[in-house]
Amino acid sequence: MMTPGSIRAAKPETFMLERDYDHPVSLLFWAFTNLEAKRAWYGGEGTWEVTKHTMDFEVGGWEHWHGRPNVDAPWMTNDGLYLDILPDERIIHQYNMTMDGRLFTVSQQVLEFSAKGAGSYLKLVEQILFIDGVDHLEDRIGGTRDMMDKLDAYLNTVPENTK
Repeated sequence: MMTPGSIRAAKPETFMLERDYDHPVSLLFWAFTNLEAKRAWYGGEGTWEVTKHTMDFEVGGWEHWHGRPNVDAPWMTNDGLYLDILPDERIIHQYNMTMDGRLFTVSQQVLEFSAKGAGSYLKLVEQILFIDGVDHLEDRIGGTRDMMDKLDAYLNTVPENTK
């Protein structure tokens, strides 16, 4: 993997992940909309050094995250803008990531939620632009899968009537 800034290029990629959850759609959707819930499963809380995570969950609202996996790692940011929200159905947002202040990815992500039996189904489609030689699609897919696993583990600790 090249470091940010070593070349001047932008490489687009797209990936899709699907996941079934043994929880109702309303609870799954809520875990994306409630800051306390999202902090519990998203972005390394408890394992990473996170200095900021704020969220204004509404169309036009921003989510800001700042952290790093350990003291020797570079600081990273994830700044996202909510473009479309249909409760219990869909979230469309875009986000930019930096490493030590340098932009390395720009993404648009669509999350689609639907009922599946007594549980729910989540479809995630991400269009990502890797900037200046930072091309780690498999890492991004793996990290997104890990977050989906952490989301599932978190939902297993939450009472079903929470929302």
